[in-house]
Formats: sequence, structure tokens, C-alpha cells
Amino acid sequence: MRLFPLILVDSTNTYAHQLISEGLSEDALVYCSEQTAGRGQRGNTWDSKAGDGIYCSFVVFHKNVFVRDQFVFNMLIAVAVGSYLASKGIKNAKIKWPNDLLVGQKKIAGLLIENSLKGEKITVSIVGVGLNLNQLWSGENFETPSTSLKMITEEDYNYETEVLRLAEHIKKYLDYFKAGQYELISKLYHQQLYQHRAQVDLLIDNQIVDARLEGINSDGSASVFYDGESRKVYHPQARIMVKRS
Repeated sequence: MRLFPLILVDSTNTYAHQLISEGLSEDALVYCSEQTAGRGQRGNTWDSKAGDGIYCSFVVFHKNVFVRDQFVFNMLIAVAVGSYLASKGIKNAKIKWPNDLLVGQKKIAGLLIENSLKGEKITVSIVGVGLNLNQLWSGENFETPSTSLKMITEEDYNYETEVLRLAEHIKKYLDYFKAGQYELISKLYHQQLYQHRAQVDLLIDNQIVDARLEGINSDGSASVFYDGESRKVYHPQARIMVKRS
């Protein structure tokens, strides 16, 4: 995996797109100390102050991955980030569908995965990861309350050391994916899935409904049960809300 360490950049995902347009053809990791325009889900920005977090993008080229299985790739990335957190002593991290990681009902990491397609196959994925290391929030006004490794462990972290450790976990689970172990990846994802087989507040059509989260499908949809029947819903039209404690 080729490394592109940066000090300051607008967005590591944007920089990764530029590298591909300029001819990059091998797996790579772009990471930085600070982003000026970090991107999150639904067009949101990602708070990216210098040295406070992991701000990185993995570029992964695929040989034989079908569009229908694209969310299995998302699953493996989320599981890999969970594995990294477990290595830091955080055993209770949960994956909130589709791409957030929570610790104790608070967000510690988010993913932004962008795929390039050719026909029915994915040619390359850009995996943006934002993970909170050293932030100390109080009274923040995020939709989902946030936390950081420092807030949990009371230790300081070096972003460059930690991004390379995260890369080791990504590589491990990429090997499972490349070996076609999709069922194993899905099983590991569901073991860490926030509120799996439990009741959730589901925001859909601008209304919150009480629904049971039955599971996540390979196409990225969530299977939920409410109003007396099972349904498939898709993000961002449907979102799971985290109850503030």
C-alpha cells in the first residue's frame, strides 16, 4: 500500500480522487494532520483540526467485485475500524447503520465510501475515515453526541502512529474480502451492529417511527419491522436516531 502523508489538505477523499485521475493504479493511503474541508455523510463537514484525529482515505482497487455486493465492502471497513478500537481497549464499540461507530451512545468515527463503477462491477473504492483521537468536547451541538479516544482513556495519541495502526486492521479484513468471505464479514458486522434485533427510533419521511432493526442487507438497505410488517429502507431517506442519555 503506497503512502501519501500530508500536513494540510482540503479533503483526503478529494485528494485521492485527484491521484486516481493522475494515473494512480495501486492501493494507497492518504492521510493528514488537518483537513480544511473534511467531508462526511449527507454533505456534512467533518471537524478536522490539526492533530485531533485520524483523517485519511484508503484507495482500494478491485478485480472482481460486483455492484450488488458493494455494501459488504462497507461492512468490512466498519468491522476493521471496530477491530482497531478493540485493540485500544474499547470492546463495546457499535456500528450504527450505515457508517458510524459509537461508543456508549456517542460517535467516535465515521466513514465516507465512494465507489467508481464500470458496468456491473466496482473498479476502485475511496474509503474516507474520520476517527476522533484527542478532542475534548463539552456542550457540542451535533445530531449524535461525540466522544474521542482521549475522552475515554485519558491518554494522548499521535495521529500518524494511529493511522498506520488502523491501516493494519484494514489490510487484515481486506484479505477476508478478497478471499470472498462475505458471510463471515456480514456475521462480524451484525455482531457489532447498534440495536440489532432491538427497537430503534427510525426517522423516515420526516417522522420518527418505533421500528425493530432486523438486519442489514448486502445492497446496503436495512430490514426493519414496523406498522405490522417487514420493510426494506435505505439511507439517507431512513436514518436511525441515537437517544441522548
